Parts: sequence; structure tokens; C-alpha cells
Amino acid sequence: MAPTHNAVAVQSVQFDAQLARRAAVIIGSLQSRRKPEQVVAELLNQLKQEKLDRESRGLNHWDEHAPKFLGGLIRQARTEKRLRHQEAVAFYEAKRREILSFARAIVGDSTGADVVAAETYRELLEGGTTSDRFFMALVGNARNYLARQTYRREMFVTLEEAFGPQGDSPEGSDGEEGEGLSLEPLSHRHEDQDPLDILIAREDEEERQKLVAAAKRDPRWRFVKRKKWAQPLLEDVPN
Repeated sequence: MAPTHNAVAVQSVQFDAQLARRAAVIIGSLQSRRKPEQVVAELLNQLKQEKLDRESRGLNHWDEHAPKFLGGLIRQARTEKRLRHQEAVAFYEAKRREILSFARAIVGDSTGADVVAAETYRELLEGGTTSDRFFMALVGNARNYLARQTYRREMFVTLEEAFGPQGDSPEGSDGEEGEGLSLEPLSHRHEDQDPLDILIAREDEEERQKLVAAAKRDPRWRFVKRKKWAQPLLEDVPN
């Protein structure tokens, strides 16, 4: 009897896992801020507790009850989402002017205030924050917005700042060189060259040497080397 009992237990576990994954897809769409694996784990735990409760009361027909139990959890998630949206809309409509004014006082402009308010409102709709903690979340999003703006100003400098004349210096400076981009001539020293440029130059030189060697084997060499058009090819080549 033991092998049969074990097989039934394995099938029951697989059945529960399959149901939990299917229900998690629906509940995950209703609670978008939660990770799918977190939803599945929570559903499996609830199924386990429900099964133990039914077994303690001598109730059977788990295969029929489990889908109904998960269906109730899905309906509950839908109800919670609907209520959350209704509360969020009512809160935002009532506090909209206060929210925008508060955000504008932090970020300093109306455009940024709209962005921060919309981001926090989305969190309220998705369950990332509550109406009681809305303004705390707004402060956090405002700080993040200011940090992003500072980063953009530092990373995306204007062309005038990047390629401005080196001789210009701000008033009151002591004549030291500015921190702008320096467009100095490329160094011709071998150790300063790019490895790819060195390789290309080496291949070009080898090709030139092959052409010269082939030309020297030609009986007309003594006439060709006197021609003006051939001089660039014959530079540094002994007669």
C-alpha cells in the first residue's frame, strides 16, 4: 500500500502546483507589483493550510474543492483591486491641488511636479503605497526625480561646453586651463598609437613592399622609378 499512497501524494502535490501557477497568472495581473514566484508560493501555502484543515475535519473531494478555493482567492483579489482603484481616484481628486503644490515646492517647476505626482498616483493605484503614506512616497519620488535631472545635466553637456574654445576662461579665473574637452593633435610616437592603427599601417607597408619587389623584378624598373607618379610608392626604397 505504501507505493500507492506515495504515488497519490505526488499526484496531489503536482495537482496543487498546477492550480497555483494558473491562479497566479490571474492574481499577478491584478497585483502587478508582486513577483509571480511570490504569488505562487503564497497560493501553495494557502492550499496546504486549507487541505490540512479539511483533513482534520474528515472532508474529502479535494480535487473538486481546490479549484473553488482558488477561485475565491481570485475573486477576492479582483474585489481588492476595484476598491483600491476607487479609493485612489477619490483621494487624488480630493487632494490634487495639494499634491501638485507639494511636489512643485520640492522639484521647483510645474512639469517636474506633474511627473512626480503621476508616478506616485500610479503607485497608489498598484498598491505600492497607501493614501496614508502618499505624501511620504511623493517626497521619495521627488528626490529621485531631482537626482535623475542632476545626472542628465552632468552626463549630457551641451556642444558649447564640450567643444568651446580653449582660450575662453570665466571672469575672475587665474588663467589656468579650463576643464573642457582638449582637441590636441594626435601623437606620432609609436607607443601612443592605437594598436589597430599600428596593425593597419604595418599591413599597408607590407603590401607596399610586395608591390615594390614585384616592380623591381620587371625589366622596366629603371624607367619606372624615374616617373613622378611612382615616387610615393618608392619612398624609403633603395635603388
